[in-house]
Amino acid sequence: MAVRLPVDLVRPKPAEGVPEGPGWHHSVKLDGWRVALAVTEDGVRIHSRSKRDVTRQFPEAADAARELGAGTVLDGELVVWNERLGRFDFEALQSRGLARTAPGPAAPVAVLIAFDVLAAPYTDLRPEPLSARWPRLRSIVEQAGPEIQSVLATDDAAQAREWMLRMRPQGVEGIVSKRWDAPYRPGERRAAWRKVRSADTLDARLVGVTGPERRPWGAVVDLPDGRRAVTTPRLPPVAAARLGGAVADRLGEQIEDAGLDVTWRALTEPLTAEVRVRTGRVPLVRYVRVRTEV
Repeated sequence: MAVRLPVDLVRPKPAEGVPEGPGWHHSVKLDGWRVALAVTEDGVRIHSRSKRDVTRQFPEAADAARELGAGTVLDGELVVWNERLGRFDFEALQSRGLARTAPGPAAPVAVLIAFDVLAAPYTDLRPEPLSARWPRLRSIVEQAGPEIQSVLATDDAAQAREWMLRMRPQGVEGIVSKRWDAPYRPGERRAAWRKVRSADTLDARLVGVTGPERRPWGAVVDLPDGRRAVTTPRLPPVAAARLGGAVADRLGEQIEDAGLDVTWRALTEPLTAEVRVRTGRVPLVRYVRVRTEV
C-alpha cells in the first residue's frame, strides 16, 4: 500500500455560500456515512471517518471493489436509498452501520458515492491536485461494481445551488466545494474544501434568551414543526444588543432546561424571530433578527 491504513480524511470547513469564480469543483453532499474504502492484498477494507472498521456491515460495497487494483483507496459516502420515501434513508443506513452482525438478505442495499481517490496501485495520489485525482477517480469507478458510483459534480456554482435546492427533498444536504489545484491534505487550515448546507429562513416563536439579559448569547425558539432549539453560534455584539433591547421588558422566570442542556430566561410574552435553519439530522438554528412588525 502506498498509504498507511486507516487513512485520515479531509474535513471540509463550513461556509455560508457556494464559492463563485473559476477553480472550484462542486459536488452534492448526501445524508450518509463518510468512509474510506481500501483495496489491499488481503481484501477490501472499509473504515469510517473515526477509523472504525465497518467492512462486515457493508459487504456489497466491498464486493463492488474486488476487481479494483490492490492499493486503491477511495474517499466517499455510504448511502441507502429508500424507494418508498423517495429519499436517502440515514436511519436505515445507521442501523446497518451500528449492527454487530452482517446484514441479512432483506437489508436495504448500501451504495458508496465516491468523491475522491487517495491512492492507486503503488501510487500515493494525495500530493496531486484534484484536477489530476478526479479523472483517475472516474476511471476507477467505471471498473467497479454498481454499488460504487461517482458523486454528482459540476464546475458551475449556479448549477450547484440549483441542485442544493431542488434535491433537498431527496436528502441532498448541501454542496461541498473543492479547489481544483488543491492536494489532499487532512488537517490543513487553508479551506480548500468548503461545505455549504441547505438552509430555510423562517419565522419562529421567540420564547427566551440565554446569557446576560442586556446582551444575550442566544435565543430560545419554538420552530414551526414543534421543536424547541437554542440558536448558535453566540450572537455578535450588535445583534446581541438589539435582541436585549427587544426583550428588556419581557423577561420572566429562569429555567434550568435539561433537555436543551442550558439555563435560559423565559419571555413573559413571546415575540417572533426570524431564524435560519440548516438541514440535517440535528438541525442548526441561526438567529437572524426579531420581527417586531409581526
